[in-house]
Amino acid sequence: MPAYAYERHVAELAVLRASILTKRVQSGVAEISKEDNSPVTIADFAAQALIIKALHDAFPNDMFLGEEDSAALRVEKKLRDKVYDLILAADDVVSLHGVGKSLPKPESMEEMLDLIDLGGHKTRCKAGRFWVMDPVDGTAAFLKGQQYAVSLALIEDGREVVGIIGCPNISAEMTRITENEVDEKGLGIMLTAVRGQGAAVRTMTPAGLEESRPLEMLRPLSSKQLHIIDCATAVTCRHDVIAKLADKFETTFPNTEIWSSHIRYAALIVGGGDVHFLIPAGPATKMPIWDHAGSQLIIIELGGKVTDLDGNEIDFCAGRDLNRNRGLVVARGGIHDRILATMRTILVEEGR
Repeated sequence: MPAYAYERHVAELAVLRASILTKRVQSGVAEISKEDNSPVTIADFAAQALIIKALHDAFPNDMFLGEEDSAALRVEKKLRDKVYDLILAADDVVSLHGVGKSLPKPESMEEMLDLIDLGGHKTRCKAGRFWVMDPVDGTAAFLKGQQYAVSLALIEDGREVVGIIGCPNISAEMTRITENEVDEKGLGIMLTAVRGQGAAVRTMTPAGLEESRPLEMLRPLSSKQLHIIDCATAVTCRHDVIAKLADKFETTFPNTEIWSSHIRYAALIVGGGDVHFLIPAGPATKMPIWDHAGSQLIIIELGGKVTDLDGNEIDFCAGRDLNRNRGLVVARGGIHDRILATMRTILVEEGR
């Protein structure tokens, strides 16, 4: 059996179940506001509890790092009840490694809360294995019926070794990713990778996952013009700096705008994109680990390259955010170094 085959199997099923749950919730969500004023839904909490439950039962010695904690649920009984009811109603997903054995669910409301906190209270993992997840990446777009992702990654001794992205609104036929063109009839696709074993795509269905299909290696350029993936409404990024790079490459900016971080990666993998940047708007800008872990492995396995603005690899053992790195450059491998050099020249001109 290939390395990490069982981890990949359980992770794919956990992401499938979370994708089914979140897609069903998307048309009728209930929301609260987190302290940072970003919306969070019952789907976030339920998906995180289900993902951690499946993984914790299969790998009891592993650690977890997730976006959500249970503080709001412990205060608001009505919200807590809604989340638990959603978990109880979640579809059974059967593991192929156990005859008729479904992925487990929390057996009580208290266990649900504790499972959420296994991820929400973790701050740093210097060594060993830990799973990083974003149960609904792109919640603001999710609330509008647009693109979002369910992401999951296994980090071992500081390196991504398994990466899974559930993209419930991207169909297998899509070659250009947009916010408003969504897979309304199906459950979208799953992008998946194991370090050193390449990357693949699977179609998600309520009945299970279709056969894995290898993804093609990323070509140096998808077209004559550089295709930049961005999100103009993200206040954490210096879009004016990226626009200067676009001018130097004589290309339109941006070509594709996507809110969800992981769907931006997906736009590079299956949507024809060439490069994505994160140029910090200021020293307070944070890059949460759950916005990037897993997707970067898929890019790398397809021949792409990911560094920070100083050319360093991404350090996944810094804590809940990637605070040991300055910004991001994610690109097809054949153009990364040229783009990074151009961006660094622009940043010097900007006095940064």
